[in-house]
This record gives sequence, C-alpha cells and structure tokens, in this order.
Amino acid sequence: MDLKDKIAATDFSDCQATVVGYGHMGKEFVKALQALKVGQICVCSLSKDSLSPLKDFGNVEAFDGGYQQLKRKPGPGELAIVSTPTAHLIPAAHHLRELGYRKFLIEKPISLWSKELREFCKLFAEANIPVASGYNRAAYPALLELKHLARQEGGITSCTYAFTEFTNRIDPKAYSDDEAMRWGIANSLHVMSMAHALIGMPKLWDSHRAGSAVSWHPAGSVFVGSGISEKGIPFAYHADWGSTGRWSVEVHTKKASYRLCPLEQLFVRYSFKEDWKEIPVTAFAPDVKVGFTEQVASMLKEEINREIPLISLEGTCQLTKFGEDVFGYKSEE
Repeated sequence: MDLKDKIAATDFSDCQATVVGYGHMGKEFVKALQALKVGQICVCSLSKDSLSPLKDFGNVEAFDGGYQQLKRKPGPGELAIVSTPTAHLIPAAHHLRELGYRKFLIEKPISLWSKELREFCKLFAEANIPVASGYNRAAYPALLELKHLARQEGGITSCTYAFTEFTNRIDPKAYSDDEAMRWGIANSLHVMSMAHALIGMPKLWDSHRAGSAVSWHPAGSVFVGSGISEKGIPFAYHADWGSTGRWSVEVHTKKASYRLCPLEQLFVRYSFKEDWKEIPVTAFAPDVKVGFTEQVASMLKEEINREIPLISLEGTCQLTKFGEDVFGYKSEE
C-alpha cells in the first residue's frame, strides 16, 4: 500500500484541530483538514469577514477577533495549528498552551532568531508538549518517494542543494523589516529543510559569504559551503541571489542519482550518459498546497507519522542556527 492509499484508508473522523490564523496558509490547512474529513475543526481569525465562507460547514466552529480572544478549551488530543504572521507565531502558541492544547503544528519558521526559538523549545520540551514545524516541503510526496528509494539502495552517499532567490521578484515592502533582512531564514530554509530531512541535520560545516547585490539584505547575496550531516553524509550548498539559479536538491546513492527540481517533482538518472527521467508521484489531495495534507495527517495519526516524520522543534532549532551561520545573521535581536 503506497502512502496516498494509506492516508485514504485512515479514518480521521475522530480527530479535532484548531487553526489559528486564516490567511493564505491557514486556508490551506483548513482545506487539508477537510480533505482528510477531520471530525471537528475550529478556526480563529482576526477578520470576521474572512470566516464567512466557513458558515456552510457544519463541523467548523469559527471565532474572530484574533487568537487573544480565543477562550475555547481543546478536546482530548486536539491538534493546534498556528499559521499567523511570523511575529505572532510564538505568542499565539503560548496562548494556546495556556488554554490546554498539548500538540502543535506551527508554521515555519516559528522564529527568525535561534535564541528565541531555543527558549521556546526548552519551555515546550519541559512541559512534554510535542511540536512540529510546518516545513511542508519535508512532507512532499516526491521527497517521501525519494527517501523510500534511497533506503532500498543502501542509503544516500552525498547531497548538494541550491537556494538562489529571485530577488528581482521580491518586494521587501510586502514583508516586515526583520523578515526581509533575515530572508534566508524566512524563506531559503525551505530548501535546507528538504535536504536535511533526507540526510540528517548539519553537524560540521564551513560557510562562505560574498556579494552585495541585494540592498535590503545586507548580510550578502552569494552563499557557498559544505559539511557533514549527523548521519555522516557529506553535503554542499550554493546560492547566488544575483544570478539565475533555482531551488534544487540532488542526492546520490550507490546505484543512482536523484533530483528534486522543481522541488515538487522527482527525477532519476542511473548513468551520467542518461538524461534525467521523471518518477511519477501523486499527492493524496492534489487541490491542496503540496505537503499540507501529508503533514497534517502525520500530526493527527501516529501510524502516518511513522511514514511522514516532520521537522521537530529541536530540528527547527538546529536548522535555524545553521541558517544564521550560513547567512551571517546574529542569533538574537
């Protein structure tokens, strides 16, 4: 039984979830919950008007006024999904924890600073509250298929990835100053999350920075480096934000090379003489943003989580600290 069929065969009607924040990401989370036929859904938004389309769903309870006004106590095992703007992710999670929620999926990056993230991690770990970070690309069907194939071939032997940003398409005014100045953590960690979901978190590395092509990102625009993961797998990365590269992850086994480029699609090559050939993969709910249904299913059911391990809060701390070194950011404000 493949993963799509396993999700389809799983009954989620006994599950409950609360989504705090009903912007673009929040709407995708609600679509994922509905695709899984989750029994009871609560949605909390700052705007009353944004919630009006939900009134026709009998199993959806809607609250407006923002997370600060939410007083509802969770049901047994109810999942809290936090998808507010970045600056409110941690405050909203604290509020839900005080209400009694004990299982969290928090939209990436949770925090732009590793110090704040580490303090948050310590508090939730001490309370034994499981938290996963919403790096949905770590739950892409293409990545999950790649994991499966690599295991069959004895494991990954090396990895390279690229995270060049199309800075000419980014309007820094559409984001907070902090997000723009720490764009590597706000956005580029998407690619890093995929690569290190495959090979393990970075253990040792050397990083180099250069360039000043982006005025709103004073830390630089060219980033190259290499290292060894916790699993002992060598890796290298490259990004030149003033050039034409694109996001990609490439891994190698003793039998084949695999490429995620675009990240949603998987390609294989068994010889350097061959062209890359696509390996077809299908999502459980193709009308939902890729990876969202898979990561929600993973949080709701343990048997799915074993198939789709998400980026843990500890793993997010490691990734963010790594990102600060790669991009030359400070660990706190």
